[in-house]
Amino acid sequence: MGELRVAEIMNRAVAAVRRETVFKDVACALLASDAGAVPVVDDGRPVGLVTGEALVAKLEFHGGNDARPILGGAKARARWHQAAARTAGDLMSPPAPTVYGDTPIGRAAAQLAASGQPLLCVVEKDMRLIGVLTSRELLSVYQRSDQSLAAEIQALLTPHAQRPARSPAPVSVQVDHGVVILDGSLTFRSRAEHAGYTVAHIPGVVAVHNNLTYDLDDLAITGF
Repeated sequence: MGELRVAEIMNRAVAAVRRETVFKDVACALLASDAGAVPVVDDGRPVGLVTGEALVAKLEFHGGNDARPILGGAKARARWHQAAARTAGDLMSPPAPTVYGDTPIGRAAAQLAASGQPLLCVVEKDMRLIGVLTSRELLSVYQRSDQSLAAEIQALLTPHAQRPARSPAPVSVQVDHGVVILDGSLTFRSRAEHAGYTVAHIPGVVAVHNNLTYDLDDLAITGF
């Protein structure tokens, strides 16, 4: 299987709104999506996000009728301004954080963390919205069974176990709650190290204990 792409795990049931969508409809869209934020689109392309925090500001400052906050800094003042908002365009925070559907999920996880937002808008090459990605979708890969992981890993390592003019070396794969233990011997050090690296990139693997040994240190010979 290898590392999954965003399009394989994203949520396609997107509850997007337009700039002119009124406050109550935005709130209902967010509650329906259960994603922590709602994308705002213009001609199908995401231009911003409305977060739950932005919507709750209306309760915090009673629709903007409370006095402007003295404490709390710029964030508190921004929420006070949002409290008076009536449309998605007034509520949203531009630009929308985006990720392409063919992005590996490891890279997407880094983008989500760096964005500081509840979700990423998944887009096609023309920047049209096709889904959303949250930590919920990313974490779904850990629902895979140990048996499924072990079978994929064993199939993946079988070609590496072939030895010139010798029978295949036994490679043992054990998986316990997503933690993989590799035992056995391969011909080359590069294959043993690559095996651990490759297994770590399989969706659902929590950790890898690579105990594989090798007959020849080809990395020392080549200088890599």
